[in-house]
Amino acid sequence: MRQRFVCWVVVSFCLVGNVVAEAAENTKVLPSFAAIQAIVEQHFAAQRQFRSGDIICQSDVLSLFPRFEAAGWKVEDRDALIKKMLPASDPLIGILRSANGVKFMGEVSDEKLIYDRLDRIAREPGGQRLLTDLVKLPDAARYAKLKTEPGVPDLEDFLPKGRSGKARHVKDYDKPSEKVYTVDDFKKALQKSYSLAQRNIRS
Repeated sequence: MRQRFVCWVVVSFCLVGNVVAEAAENTKVLPSFAAIQAIVEQHFAAQRQFRSGDIICQSDVLSLFPRFEAAGWKVEDRDALIKKMLPASDPLIGILRSANGVKFMGEVSDEKLIYDRLDRIAREPGGQRLLTDLVKLPDAARYAKLKTEPGVPDLEDFLPKGRSGKARHVKDYDKPSEKVYTVDDFKKALQKSYSLAQRNIRS
């Protein structure tokens, strides 16, 4: 009888322990998003050649996710977020991280949708060669504006003409691409993931 009672107590204790563990998991508290932002900002501040507004790629952020997890947040859609970024091997990354490209980035990074437009240009026939040559020009920035000055051609005008001989128009050239190009873009994407994680904990 005593042995049966002891077994019952042990089983009950295990069940209670599981309930407590499950309750603890359901009431898990994420680190503040300010703490997550601080991790991102410290990471890029430690990179001496990085400037605010520069383009970033997948390999620039991979080491951040273990740090987020150590702080208490595992980014469940990590892979989907990373896929929104250009890989280090992307031609646009190579062009903009060349000596001329770095100078060019510093002059155009404040331009609206600049990386969205450059990305689309780079994927057009002749676009990579165009950008490689463009960043070498001392006045390259004037051609990269969303709305150039009267008489000044824009990037679309420099693309090789189509078979009809007409200037090519890039589809959705002046629209966001929904990709992640900068640290600010990355933090905005993280904010969406973080908000979803909060909702999942509360539900």
